[in-house]
Amino acid sequence: MYQSTMSLILMMFLWTLISLPLATVSLSFSSIFPRNCRRNNFTTQQQHHPPSIVTRGGVASNAKVDTETADEASQMVISDEIFESFASFLIKKQREIINEIESMDGSGEMFSEDKWGAFNEINENDATVPSESGGITRVLQDGNVVEKGACSLTLIRNGVLSAERAATVSGRSGVDVAGGDSYSAAALSIVLHTRSPLVPTFRSDVRIFLVRAKDRDDDNKGEEVMAWFGGGADLTPYYLFDSDIEEFHGAYQNLCSSHFPQGHDLAESYSYQSMKRWCDEYFYLPARSEHRGTGGIFFDDMAATADTLRFVEGVANTWMPSWMPIVKRHKDEEYTDEQRRWQLLRRGRYLEFNLLYDRGVKFGLANANPRVEGVMVSAPPLIAWEYNHEVAEGSEEERLMKILKEPKDWVFS
Repeated sequence: MYQSTMSLILMMFLWTLISLPLATVSLSFSSIFPRNCRRNNFTTQQQHHPPSIVTRGGVASNAKVDTETADEASQMVISDEIFESFASFLIKKQREIINEIESMDGSGEMFSEDKWGAFNEINENDATVPSESGGITRVLQDGNVVEKGACSLTLIRNGVLSAERAATVSGRSGVDVAGGDSYSAAALSIVLHTRSPLVPTFRSDVRIFLVRAKDRDDDNKGEEVMAWFGGGADLTPYYLFDSDIEEFHGAYQNLCSSHFPQGHDLAESYSYQSMKRWCDEYFYLPARSEHRGTGGIFFDDMAATADTLRFVEGVANTWMPSWMPIVKRHKDEEYTDEQRRWQLLRRGRYLEFNLLYDRGVKFGLANANPRVEGVMVSAPPLIAWEYNHEVAEGSEEERLMKILKEPKDWVFS
């Protein structure tokens, strides 16, 4: 039967705030550092690449930039500068996406705006990056095309690492990070649940995480600053239109191959094929032995450099162009009550994944949380569960289920 889920307010999926005050707010580290994506006994993990490391002198010791266009000084990439540039990009991108979705939806419904922290002091058209923590959650409900959609921006300044999470950072980076070291983070995430079962749900995010490791050895090495990117985009269709899925995957294959062509240092670890496989592995419901959707790309632990900054911005710039054409082709097509019913059943699986397997959501719901609405912002507006539902042999529903049981390659090199 139909069931209303919890309503909305601040960050979906990967970014979960768990305590205040803002200066010591804690973030879900499972959403920032690489996940070991397990399916049965199989484990995939992308190769770790050193983050940009900056001393007080400002030299990024392992950052790489485009040497054909950059002079020697600009090759000394500073993680703080990358962070600020990316945060500014996210603020502008959120506004751009909101305007595009409202225009496409055509219902006259507008995204609500829930600001917190430093963003309470920022005017609507001000692109200034706040110097303190804050966020903006934008939510559209009851639209013509988007039944419920959320676009959430989060900025964390001067968070403090616990000893446990510092050990996680040290284990991945090889840099001496300890409890009490500070971190900053910025993220933009989107989930768009469509009204029509013929239009797929769209989910995406990009994020950066920066750590400042204090000088503990009195060796004058100075403070070390490390930064990583993560993100992705994926589809959850209810009915398969193969050409739509191929077009969606093709957009990200083109993006990956253009930014990381053969011979690039990241061409193997962050190829489209590797990020597509990682996406398939993460969005998997082991109890059901099925995947949540038809995937896309998913990446984490990507060293933050000028080069990878361009790639991650490219990911965000590809979101709407990869999804909007699909929407426009099918948003006005008629559908049956049976097709709507199937959509709600599949949304039940979407919520199952979020509550049972998504690490950020599980983390955010483990204890009392002043921003629990933000944890649940990615939940669908309506869902259905039906005991022992079976799909008809030879139906379109069965065709979808076969793909969700065994993902396929939608594009080829």
